[in-house]
Amino acid sequence: MTDESIKALFTQSIQTQISAVESLSEDMLATVELLVGHLLNGQRVFISGTDTSSSLAGHFVHLMTEGMKLERPPFPVISLTSSPKKQLAALGQSGDILLVIADRDSDQLTGVMESAISREMIIIALTSEGNELVSGLLGPNDVELRVPSLNAARVLETQLFILHSLCEQIESTIFPEEH
Repeated sequence: MTDESIKALFTQSIQTQISAVESLSEDMLATVELLVGHLLNGQRVFISGTDTSSSLAGHFVHLMTEGMKLERPPFPVISLTSSPKKQLAALGQSGDILLVIADRDSDQLTGVMESAISREMIIIALTSEGNELVSGLLGPNDVELRVPSLNAARVLETQLFILHSLCEQIESTIFPEEH
């Protein structure tokens, strides 16, 4: 590994972030509004991920229940773990939100999305280029935040940034006097 290869990694990450801000800003605003509205109306947010992205899902649940920048009441955000489709079938209700984080297409993720669709839930999908199965299940009221990259490391970095941004914006919208 050389100094140039390290610089190239940083450059790739920065370029992915620049591309993402150009393509995702409006959708992220809509996502924040959607999440805030549903949380304030007492609905829950369920979250599921695949492989590496499941750790991002757990991190988002932690931020939303413990607080990112504020000491505040927890938001009802629930991680779907060992049997996500069955968990959602047992707990999901019309008006709740399913947030999926896809680092790749998977039968498990599409299964939980189908369960959400059958319960008339809204789906927010964090995807990347090449997540056609996940994207194909989204309806007109759903939101896709697609990272413009096929590089798994750059996708996960950007998805983590998106999750941090969503949490920060949700907190500042619901608790403006604290910011």
